Amino acid sequence: MTGTAHPLVTDYLATIEREASFLPPGRREELLADLREHLAVAVGDEEDPQAVRTALERLGSPSAIVAAARAEEPEAPAAAVAAPQPQPRTRTIVTAVLLGVSSLAVFADPLIGMAAIIAGLGLLWTSDAWDRATKGLATALTLAPLVVIALSFFLLAARLGIVELLVVLALGVTLPATAAVRLLRTQPKTV
Repeated sequence: MTGTAHPLVTDYLATIEREASFLPPGRREELLADLREHLAVAVGDEEDPQAVRTALERLGSPSAIVAAARAEEPEAPAAAVAAPQPQPRTRTIVTAVLLGVSSLAVFADPLIGMAAIIAGLGLLWTSDAWDRATKGLATALTLAPLVVIALSFFLLAARLGIVELLVVLALGVTLPATAAVRLLRTQPKTV
């Protein structure tokens, strides 16, 4: 039996491989290859468990070896990992415009209006530029006029006069426009 085939050595190397899982695969394989080479020489054909344990203790604990490997790795800048990638300003504007004019489009042509709402909400929710609360508020402001329109036609169909129509139209313009302005103001500066 060679030194790297001994059960104590294979357990030792498996522990290091598990604890070094954060390392890039190439670096992890390089570390393990170096250790195998060293252990092949240090343990040789030794089968005595105590002699193998002594050789492993001289090499160091798996956690100490992994800590040393971690110290050699360059630090990834935390801000670059955590910060969302800025989206192009045109996508922000397109999203805001689609949501802002959606209710007016519903009045003009319901099919085009619904397509604008779906496209705008799709762009909104697939973007990393806004947080969840802003996305939820913009969605509510965009969909609220549709609810008001539906309720006014179902509940007030017989009594829908010019004043009611003007109120529905005002809500249909104001709420989505508010959502669009909010999106443009809360979106971080982009390229």
